[in-house]
Amino acid sequence: MDESDGDQLKNFMLIRFLFILLAGWSILEASDLGGYTGTSNRMVMDPLSAGTGGITLFANTSDNAYTQNPAARAWTEGRNLNAGLVNLPLDRYIYSLNVGLPLPPTAHLSMGLVSAGTRGIEARDSRGYYAGDLSDSETTYFLSFSNRFSDRLAFGLSFKLLSKQFSSDEGWLDLKGSGFGAGLGVVYKATSTGTLAIAVKDWNSAYKWKTQEVFERGGSYQDVLPMSLATGWLQDIGMLQLAVEHDHYFIKSDIFRIAVLYNGLKDLSLHTGIAFEDGSMHPGLSARYNLAFGKNQTRLHIDLGLAGGVVNEGLRTYLGWGVNF
Repeated sequence: MDESDGDQLKNFMLIRFLFILLAGWSILEASDLGGYTGTSNRMVMDPLSAGTGGITLFANTSDNAYTQNPAARAWTEGRNLNAGLVNLPLDRYIYSLNVGLPLPPTAHLSMGLVSAGTRGIEARDSRGYYAGDLSDSETTYFLSFSNRFSDRLAFGLSFKLLSKQFSSDEGWLDLKGSGFGAGLGVVYKATSTGTLAIAVKDWNSAYKWKTQEVFERGGSYQDVLPMSLATGWLQDIGMLQLAVEHDHYFIKSDIFRIAVLYNGLKDLSLHTGIAFEDGSMHPGLSARYNLAFGKNQTRLHIDLGLAGGVVNEGLRTYLGWGVNF
């Protein structure tokens, strides 16, 4: 058996193992994630990841992969700028913006932000009368650094600044919280066609609140984001790529994702995936159209995505664009 046959056998066994793993966890019991803060950091943020079930450990499964796995962009060539928006039911929104810069010879720097929130929350006083509209906003600023230590191995480190605000349109409520967090990531090209990714997310991440100026019996406290360990595998199969991801939260909650990416068309790539979370399945679809222009063949891409939300929520719609220059 030559080396290529050995790689194919290892790839087949890995895929088989991962499918068995996914099947065994597809009927997970409801998790406790909904009771923890930092929801916008855990939601699907961009069209590309909408079509991969929320897989964010690899550069080609999410434009915001650097926020979850700081090593994801270690092999990204040139500079890049990406922006996206998500239209969610119930007056919710997510906006994202990021830029990536190579640091020769082997490093890469990414920075950006994700802003999410809800508008038009109707407030009522103790008598039940309308008291104006409330809004909440959550903005996270990211900085990640990655470095290739060989042609097959890269490590990354990320930092995030957290900011959250509850406010009223009439000014009677203005409550702000802030915090800090970090993450680690590894990408290892285990075979000629398979890549392993591992990330520790939201290490020591928490909001710090001081409510003495807002409430009569206010105080100071921390609102902790759940830390998780994510592992994933990306497998090339001709014009297809198979991606799987397992996100284990240390509050005894798990999310599994699986996706297929089709790259057989010249300027168009198609993606479909599904996430297994809280005992239910959340499917998604996305498409990316690429075009080049200018003397330097600057590359522009436009992305569209759809993803299923929780029961009775309806579809989440995604729009994004980016440029590599």
